[in-house]
Order: sequence, then structure tokens, then C-alpha cells
Amino acid sequence: MGLGELVDDVVRRDALERYDMQFAKYDEQGRVLFIGDVPESMLALQGERVFIGEIDGALEYVIAGNKHPRPANPANLIGYELHNLPVPCKIRINQREYACSEASAAVELTYPGVYRIAVLAFPFLDANFEVQV
Repeated sequence: MGLGELVDDVVRRDALERYDMQFAKYDEQGRVLFIGDVPESMLALQGERVFIGEIDGALEYVIAGNKHPRPANPANLIGYELHNLPVPCKIRINQREYACSEASAAVELTYPGVYRIAVLAFPFLDANFEVQV
């Protein structure tokens, strides 16, 4: 390896090392807001609630600075009734959301068609159902 190749190799490795710090910003509940890569020297500038390392915000959340898997949502759908709902939660029917503070809820579906229903209650994973009327 010649001197030019050696210098190119050192510069290439240095460039890779400068941007190898993956981090995630998270909110008060531990929900991952966004993920980024910065040089290690820039981590301190990211503010509070920063997780350093790899994390999948769809499947994991942060508690006391450590990542944890989001628990399965206990909700289930029997006929047109949702049961075992986390309290509180939101119920999304197609694209419209409804607040729910009960452990069960009847779903009123007026028109024929396919309805996509989701139960949202962080940190639980979303529970998704499909109903055809």
C-alpha cells in the first residue's frame, strides 16, 4: 500500500468514525420522537431525554434512559365490541379517533364496508383489527 492509499484509508475511517453515534430523542413517556446520527462531540448539544444507541421507535420505548420493548396491547375485538382496553386509550376507526376511558366499548358501524379499527395507548403497541359490515 502506497502513502496515498494509506492516507485515503485513514481519512475514510476517520469520516466513518465521526458520524457513528446514533441517538434518539424521546418524550416524557419514553416515546421515540426521532432518530439521528451525529459525531460524539455533538451528543451533548442534543438536550435532555437522549438515548444513545440503536432503537426502533415503533417497537421500543425508553424508561430511565434504557430501551425496553413496547408491551402487547391487551385489547381484543369480539363482534362489534372492544374488550380489555387500556385506560385511557384512543380508538381509531378508519382515520377518525375517539377518546375512550372505559375498559370496553361498543363500535357502531353504520354503513356497509370495511372498517379498520386501531386501539392506541402508549406504551402499548397498537392493536389493529378489520371489520366488514
